[in-house]
Parts: sequence; structure tokens; C-alpha cells
Amino acid sequence: MQHAGRPAGWCQIRGFDEPIGIRPGITRIPAGFVLILFRGLRILSCHLFEEKSTMKEVLAFFAITLISTALNGCDRETVVSPQGVESGFSSEGLHTFVLTSAHDTRLPSPGLEGREATVRDRAIAVGADGGHSDNPHLQPGTDPSLFWNRVATASGLTAKLPPPLLARAYALVHIAIYDALAASERGDRGDLSSRAIAAGAASTVLDYLFPADSAHLDSAAQAQLAGERRRDGRRILRSWVLGESVGQIAVTHAQHDGHDAVFTGPMPTGPGIWTGVNPVLPMCGTWQTWICSSGSEFQPEPPFAFGSAQDSSDLQAVYQASLNRTAEQVAIVHKWADQPPPAIWNNLLNDRIAMSERSALRAARAYAFLNAAMYDAFVCCWQTKYTYWTARPFQRIPGLRTVIPTPNFPSYTSRHSTISGAAAWVMGEVFSAEKDFFAAQAREAAISRLWGGIHYPRDNDQGLAVGERIGQRVVRVMRKDHDRLVLISN
Repeated sequence: MQHAGRPAGWCQIRGFDEPIGIRPGITRIPAGFVLILFRGLRILSCHLFEEKSTMKEVLAFFAITLISTALNGCDRETVVSPQGVESGFSSEGLHTFVLTSAHDTRLPSPGLEGREATVRDRAIAVGADGGHSDNPHLQPGTDPSLFWNRVATASGLTAKLPPPLLARAYALVHIAIYDALAASERGDRGDLSSRAIAAGAASTVLDYLFPADSAHLDSAAQAQLAGERRRDGRRILRSWVLGESVGQIAVTHAQHDGHDAVFTGPMPTGPGIWTGVNPVLPMCGTWQTWICSSGSEFQPEPPFAFGSAQDSSDLQAVYQASLNRTAEQVAIVHKWADQPPPAIWNNLLNDRIAMSERSALRAARAYAFLNAAMYDAFVCCWQTKYTYWTARPFQRIPGLRTVIPTPNFPSYTSRHSTISGAAAWVMGEVFSAEKDFFAAQAREAAISRLWGGIHYPRDNDQGLAVGERIGQRVVRVMRKDHDRLVLISN
């Protein structure tokens, strides 16, 4: 049987992980060893006719099988992939975020993942089927990344996280899922459950981000695993623990990413400078980024000089837009303002993943890179905002009517423009047939801020340009491992 996400020739030997003793004190040989030889004969019978292999190749296969079993099969729970057959594709070489590679030494040893399980792990992964959700969006059959994206959205919006922190939450959750699934593709880990891996990774990160939601998160994990654990409880437990291990590594990263840095001031003053109290996350521009080198890597041109002709033209553009808004423009303002931009772009991805047949790994990769790009875009944008401290339009235009409340942070540049510019590039890379659509969505997000009365044209134009540069940077990283990903996932 060929498994989804495995190359031709890969086989699972059930029962292989139950060793039997041959002679006390000498060695232990897996009970499924004879099945390997039998399966190997079947594979080679096809291989001989197709590839005209020589007898030396046949003998070499069995020699490798005997040696690898003797060396690797002793006293470990494992499912093997015959190395003599043309498989050999692993996640080694894929870009990972919190892991050094699929062989990261912080991960549990292949086959022994279940030995690190806690009582809670066993209760969730192999306990009685108690998980259930009445929410049609959170049903067991949902793609694991899509499932946990919806859980993260609900928790983040309920907690009213500021947009940069919401973007951070999305990125941490999806990077943990993706890295865990990439680690599971290491050949000697065998056949694991993508749902259980994702559940272990995501619930660990979400429990760190939203500790008050712990019981709800456990229920969500049980709902995601409902049915699977009836078939093979130990496989589910091993998968869960692997995901949980990556989740813990992601949490350790999060605890040192600088998100808790405290602004000590002083705030600048002067003509054209933003005024207010408790500005939102002024240290966000210093947070550790995922793909960009830092928040300073991509920065715009400076804002127009206060009182210059260009500055006056921008002021006039905002004022005129406030006098001539159409009903369609107001609707577009609300489209992009009623939810934070990270949630909007994740929903665009959700819609497409729900209708696609991508493997769990490829879907997780799309979520990870989209959210890493948006998070990095926030950091770069906030670096700009608190470099220039540009006053908002309402602070300079007496009596200005805005469609929506003005956010409590400086104007230059527009976060919607920056985040959307980056997101559009990643989405266009994943769904190339819709590249123009996503670019149009980014431009619409940008202009909506002018129509809403909360940004100048310069804010939007420069924000969009910087966002696109960030998106291009992320896409270059994605393209480096595209061919290897196709081999793994198809």
C-alpha cells in the first residue's frame, strides 16, 4: 500500500514495532523481519522487469536489509522504508523555522517518541473518544492546518490581540505545525499521523499563547483526533509527542523573540509628530523576525517633509476623499477594517485549502510562509512607524470625518498596505493562477485606508512597496526547496 505523501516503493510493515527475543542477552529482532523480505521480493520482482536490475542489485538489496535491520531494528519502535528501492526523498533540505532540520537533536528519537508521553498526552492522544465540536468548521475531516487556523483565529479575536500580536500567534502556530510535519517526513520515523502531529504542535503553542483556553484547546485536539486513535493508538501517541516536541521548541523561541520589550521613551514632539497616550506596541519593530534579517531590513523612503508641497498635496487628498466617498468605497473600507488583516488573508487561504487536495505538508507550508511573511511585515512596518512618529490625518485636518476609528499608533506607513503587499506575493506563489487577484486585493486594502480617512496616499504607496519587497524575499526562500517539496508530497 502506498501512503499519501510517500514516494513509490515505501512500505509500512505492521507489527514490526513489536520485537521478540531470540536469545536472552544477545539481541532482539523485530517480529516483522520476515515480512520485510517478503515485501522486498514483491518490490524487486517489479523492479527487475522495469529496470532490468542485475543479480548483484538483488543481492545488494537483501544485504542492506539484513544489515539495517540488525543495526536499527533492535529494541526500538519503528516502521521502515527499504533503502534499496528508489525512495530516499526526505524533508532534509526543506526550509524549517524553529528546527535546524528534520534531524534536530532536540526531537525524540525515531520510534521512541511515545516514551516521552505524559499522562495528559496519553489522555488526549489515546484516551476515550470524548472530543466533539458542534462547529462545522472544526470537524475531524478538516485539513489539520485549516482546523488549527480557525482555532487560533477564534482565540486571538476573543482575546482582542493587537494585530502584530495576532500575526505573531498565527506565525508561531503554523510554523510549529509545518516544522513538525517536515520532521515527520524523515524516513526512519515511519508512518505517522499528520493530524496528531499538527494537534500536538498547535495545541502546545496555543496553550502558551492563550492559557485561559486550555480546556477548549484539549477538546479541539480530541475532536481533531476522533476516530483516528481507534485504529492505532500507539501511532497516534508517537505522532502527538513529536508534534508536541516541536511545539515546545516554538514556545522556547517565542519566549525570547523580544515581544515583551518595554518602551521607556521619550516620545518625540514637534510639528507633524503623532500625539497620544499608550501607543500600540512601540517596540514591535525590534522583535525577532522569521525570514527578514530584522525589522530594519526593508524600510521605505522617508515621509514627505512637514509643510512641503508633497505633504500639502497628501493632506488635500485625504480631505477630498472624505468629501466624496461613495457607498462602494465605504463598503470596501469596512471589508478591510472589520477584521485584522492577518485574519482576512488567512481566511483567503482557508477558502482555497478547503477546496484543494494538497497534502498536509504542502498546506502547512502555505500557512507557515504566509504568516511568517505577514509577521515580518508587521515588524518592518512598526520599525518605520516608531522611527518617524508621523501624525495621523485627523490630528492635522480639523473636523475630518473618518469612516472608522483611527488606530492608536503613528501613521507612516500603513500596516494594511505593508502586510497585504507581502501576503499577496506569498499567496500568488502558492496559487499562481490567482496572482493578479491577490495583487488587486493588496491594492484595494491600501486604498481603503485613504477612503477611510486614516492614512495619507504616501503611507499606502510606500507601505505597499515595502510589503511587496518583503513578499519577494519570502518567495525566494520558498522557491529554493520547491522541487524537493513536490517529490515529498506528490
